[in-house]
Amino acid sequence: MRRYDRLFAEMQSIHGPGPRMEILEKMKPMMYELSPDIRAWTGDVRIRIYLLMQEIAKDLDNPTYARASLGLLVLMLSNGGNSAVEMARPILGEKIQAMHGDARYENERFLPRLLLMLDGLDSQHIEKLAGEAIHGWSDDRFRASGDFLGLEVLEKGLRNRVKGMLGGEIAKTGNAKDMTALNRAVELYHAAK
Repeated sequence: MRRYDRLFAEMQSIHGPGPRMEILEKMKPMMYELSPDIRAWTGDVRIRIYLLMQEIAKDLDNPTYARASLGLLVLMLSNGGNSAVEMARPILGEKIQAMHGDARYENERFLPRLLLMLDGLDSQHIEKLAGEAIHGWSDDRFRASGDFLGLEVLEKGLRNRVKGMLGGEIAKTGNAKDMTALNRAVELYHAAK
C-alpha cells in the first residue's frame, strides 16, 4: 500500500503526457498485487479506489491516456465487484458512455466491457452491444474489442441466454450470407464459452 500511495501522490503532481503515461503503466501491475485488498473492499481500499477513479476521470478526456486508464478501471471494477461498480457509476458512467460514441476512442479495447460493467451486466445491454458488434462496428473496432467484452465471465444463466441470442445471429447472418457478421457472431459465441 505504501508503494501505491507514493505512486498515486506522484500521479497527482505530474501532468505531462510522458511521465503521466509511465505512472499509469506502473499502476497496472500494482493493481494485480492489490487484488486481494480490492476484493476485501475495506475502508482504506475504498478511499484509495475512490481517489484513483477521480484522478482517472480527468484522464478520460485525453485519448493519449485512455488505454492505460481504461485498463486500470477494468482491473478495479473486476476486483472490486458490485461495490466498485456502484462507486464508479456516478464518477465515470457518463464519460464512458460518451467515449463509446466518440470515434477517437473506437479502438479502445476495454471501452465496451466497461460500458457493460457500468450497466450492471444487464442482459438487454449485453445483447444490444453484441448486436452492435456483429452488425455495426468497423473491422478495426471489432478487432480491438471483440475479445475483451467479458462474455466468458458472465454467470451461467446469463451466458447461456447470450449464447442463445448469438446462435440466433449465427443462423440469421448465415441465411443472409453476410459473412462478416456471421464470422463475428461465431467469434463472440466462442468467446462466451
